[in-house]
Amino acid sequence: MLRRLHQVDERALGRVVRKSNAELLEKLQLPRRVILAIDCRDLPYYGVEQPGTRLGVRFATLSIIERGRTFTLMTKQVGQCGPRVEILEEMLEAVRGLVEPRMILMDRGFFTVEVIKTLKSRGIHFLMPAKRTAPIERLREGFERGEVPPVVDHTMRGAGGSVRVKLIFVRRKTEEGEETHIVSDMALEPGVASEIYYCRWRIETNNRELKKFKARTTSQSMKLRRVYYSLAALFYNLWISLRNILGRLMGHELKSILHLQLDGASAMPIELGPGPPDFDGTEKGKILLRSG
Repeated sequence: MLRRLHQVDERALGRVVRKSNAELLEKLQLPRRVILAIDCRDLPYYGVEQPGTRLGVRFATLSIIERGRTFTLMTKQVGQCGPRVEILEEMLEAVRGLVEPRMILMDRGFFTVEVIKTLKSRGIHFLMPAKRTAPIERLREGFERGEVPPVVDHTMRGAGGSVRVKLIFVRRKTEEGEETHIVSDMALEPGVASEIYYCRWRIETNNRELKKFKARTTSQSMKLRRVYYSLAALFYNLWISLRNILGRLMGHELKSILHLQLDGASAMPIELGPGPPDFDGTEKGKILLRSG
């Protein structure tokens, strides 16, 4: 098994994952335009050090975060200090045709002129925390004195030129204090902007649950780790889809199903607990597994 995994063509695997995700998305009955979130996380790495892995292996994740239906669209290994705009562009291109994003929520690491220009050119609304640059600090001080409104036009400048955004002052407790500066292309009321951005925690939950489906390995192969992470995301999406169909499916129940499939079970009912009220069939809460 391990030898075959080392022989996997990652591009071919990517095509399989995309096709499987498209089929699973059809079953979720999501709205035509969805809210997305992008996040970068580091996983511990104890093998031979490779460029960009001194503190761990970093993966970027792009997910749908609609209420009650999170879904991992793409995962990608990225460098510790790589340009965020390249990550964003590659991921958006990779999911073109799968979903139509109406808004994307990002962390402060994506606060660059290049990223915002890319989103504006694609017509995608966005929300992200602002970095505390000198111009923003001056606006914040004016806001504290009552001289600046809670939503103000701001020109960001950087290596990629300049771009106009809306700077929104939100009073909310954070690790850095009681105030958050949110940047958007929309003139949202502070309370609305705060409520929308708070939905970003769903991708954190997504990543935490995805980790439960990831195979453990001591291999020093970065390719194998990428393959495992892609498969974990696919299994997570399968779990989400089954929960949507059956109403309730715990992670350990899905693991039992997958074990049986790998063992070559031909036809065996699996107890999943009571199904939802509109579940069809006389034996509620059971599914029939067939091999081949």
